[in-house]
Amino acid sequence: MNENKREAVERFVAAHPDRARLIAHETAIVDLASAATVFDLSRAAATYIVESKEGVAAVVALATGHPQWRRLGRALGLHQIHLAAPDEVRRRTGYDVGTIGPLLLDGLPTYMDRRLLACDEVYCGTDDPHRTLAVDPRLIAECNALAGYFDGGEFERPAQA
Repeated sequence: MNENKREAVERFVAAHPDRARLIAHETAIVDLASAATVFDLSRAAATYIVESKEGVAAVVALATGHPQWRRLGRALGLHQIHLAAPDEVRRRTGYDVGTIGPLLLDGLPTYMDRRLLACDEVYCGTDDPHRTLAVDPRLIAECNALAGYFDGGEFERPAQA
């Protein structure tokens, strides 16, 4: 884990003790299957870094969904939206792909799935596969350059049969 990112996450949690906590676990979370052994996936938040003609942005959504990027992009007013390349993600956020958390995004415009707000806390990445952030989703909205909300269920690929 990036030492500066680790310290920043720890400072964030210390500054919000009633709304954020770190969970240490032996299982390395590298995908949804490993995450399911540690916490309830229905409350897992994934942070995607995307690029579009309008620039780089963050999308925070339920981790169990599979966004239809073109449809979501049109709804958000983002043209030619696609996931950012791993080196661009690292350069813009300090996170590695797969460990991105919804905090400390350095002012990136952030779009958030409204469904997360139904949870009292959601589970997120911290750049360390052995530590998970449990956080009030309203705090995610408060601590980012929130550009808007979306209803994630409207923009997910149907489940495979």
